Amino acid sequence: MEARSEHNESYGMESEDLSPRQAEILRLVVDTYIQSGQPVSSLGLVDRYDVGLSSASIRHILSDLEKSGYLFGPHRSSGRVPTEKAYRSYVAWLPGRLPPANFEEEKQRFIQKEYLRREFSIREILEVTSNILSALTNFAGVIIGPAPERAVLKHIELIDMGQDEVLVVIATRSGTVYTKTLFLDERIPRDYLLQISRFLNERFKGQDLDEIHGQLLGLEIPGEGELTGYYSMLSRILNAHFESVKGNEEFFISGLDRLIDQYGSVNLEKIRDLGKLYEAKDMFYGIFKQTVELDDVMVRIEGDQEPRLAGLSVLAGSYKMGEKSIGAMGIVGPNRMNYVDVIRTIEYLRIVISGLMTRMSN
Repeated sequence: MEARSEHNESYGMESEDLSPRQAEILRLVVDTYIQSGQPVSSLGLVDRYDVGLSSASIRHILSDLEKSGYLFGPHRSSGRVPTEKAYRSYVAWLPGRLPPANFEEEKQRFIQKEYLRREFSIREILEVTSNILSALTNFAGVIIGPAPERAVLKHIELIDMGQDEVLVVIATRSGTVYTKTLFLDERIPRDYLLQISRFLNERFKGQDLDEIHGQLLGLEIPGEGELTGYYSMLSRILNAHFESVKGNEEFFISGLDRLIDQYGSVNLEKIRDLGKLYEAKDMFYGIFKQTVELDDVMVRIEGDQEPRLAGLSVLAGSYKMGEKSIGAMGIVGPNRMNYVDVIRTIEYLRIVISGLMTRMSN
């Protein structure tokens, strides 16, 4: 199990401005703050850990870490709180140091129960998965569906709708069906539509929609006379339809109310900002889209990248159909979270949903 940090290519917690001792103390501060939610003092670290240093020595290190921007001291508190810079250093330290996976049996049973309630369509699986992510983490669960251009063609049918209209039906192996009414310059007889449908299925069945787009225009259909003319006219419009299918992935975000609850009623400004996130799906789509090609869970501390997500982290990973990555899933939560537990949850769900998607494709 691994996690990928977007903001630090070093996988040690040490960075250019931290000594090994400072890095160790910083990690203990972050661990302690994640568990308690309270400012961390030098005395608290001495009581909690055997670090071989006096309280005065740790206090000096904490002061240096604060000057370097890793910690800050809240008003009227002798302790310190991690900054986003500290969290970035922490999540960069995690890969290779996570304990062996031991996903809780109770959570496994909950997940299995949710997926086994009944037969689901692809769209319903995505929605259920976002709900499960939110329920297990108490954060916002996010998932984007398979990119249409990555979908594999199962069947294409051209249906005469009368006049100059043709209904094109594209069915994929994942169970998704795309339909579009095409308006032609003239009506194509039904027999010719059947011949063109048969030709397209023989030629493209089993290929990605993205591979099909662009090939339509250069093909010559067996036959002569009217059939080739009708195909030439239809292929131009059909090719444009394949282009329009791109980028229309299903997108679900669930449990934003749980994320808001993390802040209670004391931070009204933050709650108002979070309430606006439902209107910023394009932002989430862009973040999660980046993880589709990654093998590991990506961890992003968002403050410097996206002002609307200041104080929040995004953890996301891809899922597969067979050997091919087709979508991404994860959570949006506060910087103060148990990263190990969340990564394990995402890793387990990636395996489950990949299996579901693969079985549905077969």
